[in-house]
Amino acid sequence: MGETKNAVAMSKLDQVIARSEIKAVIDRYGILARDDSPWDEVRKSFATDAVYYIPGGKQLPPTRLEEVLQGGSAEYIRHHVTTCDIKFVSATEALVETNFIAITDTAWPDHWGCWKDTFKVQADGDWKIQSRRICVDNGVPQGWFMKNYGKWHQLPVHHDVHTL
Repeated sequence: MGETKNAVAMSKLDQVIARSEIKAVIDRYGILARDDSPWDEVRKSFATDAVYYIPGGKQLPPTRLEEVLQGGSAEYIRHHVTTCDIKFVSATEALVETNFIAITDTAWPDHWGCWKDTFKVQADGDWKIQSRRICVDNGVPQGWFMKNYGKWHQLPVHHDVHTL
């Protein structure tokens, strides 16, 4: 169930706890990534040295997460998190792919795709996002995403969850 062949052994209980903690971070991010995002709260989902890759390949540290808006915040945006696959690389690292659908004031849905994350356990024992790639499968022409990012989008990946 969602483990890589070379994963370091984790007890079933440790896996259940880790999955629950990782999923809680993903769900919280989904709730906070909205039109009036409390960026300081959003940053708490990430390791301090994390890297955030936005469509087009730009890399941002957690201190600059709001640049994902590209200067054009939607009047209304909500991210609906759907399915999530968690694969443990070790007892302290997991590769995670989570599907999302974004709804905005200009389109329902606006855009959809997945977040490709690497989660790592931090010194305090919390699981946090070490890296995140936003991979947008597509969006509607009149939507917020296409207006801010143009026609660029990442086609779905059907193999390694962290390959672009």
